[in-house]
Amino acid sequence: MRVSQPRRSAPWRAGVLVALMAFGGALALPALAQDSREAKAELKQTEQEIARLKKMLGELKQDMSGLERELKQSESEIGRLQEESEALEQQIEEGETRIDDLRGQAEALQVALQEQEQQIARQARSAYMAGQQDYLKLVLNQDDPARVARMMRYYEYVSRARMEEITTYNHTLAQIRQASAAIAREQAQLHENREQLAERQQAVEAERETRAELLASLKSESRTSEQQLKQRQSERAELAALIKKLDEAITSIPTPAGSLPFADAKGKLPLPVKGSIQSKFGSQRGDDARLKWDGLVITAEAGTPVHAIHGGRVVFADWLRGSGLLLILDHGNGYLSLYGHNQTLLRDVGTWVQPGEAIATVGSSGGLSSSSLYFSIRKQGRALDPLAWCMLSS
Repeated sequence: MRVSQPRRSAPWRAGVLVALMAFGGALALPALAQDSREAKAELKQTEQEIARLKKMLGELKQDMSGLERELKQSESEIGRLQEESEALEQQIEEGETRIDDLRGQAEALQVALQEQEQQIARQARSAYMAGQQDYLKLVLNQDDPARVARMMRYYEYVSRARMEEITTYNHTLAQIRQASAAIAREQAQLHENREQLAERQQAVEAERETRAELLASLKSESRTSEQQLKQRQSERAELAALIKKLDEAITSIPTPAGSLPFADAKGKLPLPVKGSIQSKFGSQRGDDARLKWDGLVITAEAGTPVHAIHGGRVVFADWLRGSGLLLILDHGNGYLSLYGHNQTLLRDVGTWVQPGEAIATVGSSGGLSSSSLYFSIRKQGRALDPLAWCMLSS
């Protein structure tokens, strides 16, 4: 009769599996190290290219008159003060929330304190009643040693419970004092923030008056239709020159891995702000039929957040003649999106922003009389119709 041998395949397979896993882990370690080195090298390259970009922008010269330079300074100052005001408003709101939370905690602690006072009072009454019979006499009068031991343990438990209640009561008192001190600190900071906000708001109003005077002075300059046309053409040429310089400067800046190519999002992108479209791509700009819009003009209330239509890196965030406070995003592969006439710019050059992230707020910078957003899309400098890329509702 043939005797079957015990099966050894399972331990053998397990040993092979362990060996393969160890070998695979050994192979993965150099790969991870390589990925880490490549990531660091890419980050260093990005930082170097952004530094070059900032240097180039710092050397950028604009052809402006004295009044236009003053207008740039005034509108930039309004943007700065408005941004500080919004930050203070946020701090005030958060401070008020913290005070409400602290007051709620203090009220809950007061309720707990009253309950603890009542418990201590009950224990004190019990101790007083027990004190009518001398504790030592009660113990010594017991003939049963076991009963004496039980009595001693009982009094020990009562005493310990009383001390715990007193300790808890003192701890609650300390918490109430801490909450009261925290409320006082928050109220003092809130008062200071409100004073600073009032100062910023007064400064904004004063700067707006200065801006209105500058705009009146610029408007009073007698200009023929031909001069106005030349000014618009000059502003357009400056913007085109800026975009060309940006295209040359940002070609070496890597795009973060995993970013959706801009071209693949055509027709699916949201508009950067909710509002009504005042002027469409290719429509007449102003009174002169020779001037056409190379983007959209979207009317919206001042201070409305402007959102990035797609992931991109900020490559320009400054005041430009004709565009006011302008922010430009690079989306890679030669695609740029432009957001002009802003009240404030919320992101700095070199910052990578996610789709839908707030990058600016709607304003009237650049000499406009009412708030609106200038929005444009470029491909290697060539203007594209934003409505071919963005959905009217999203």
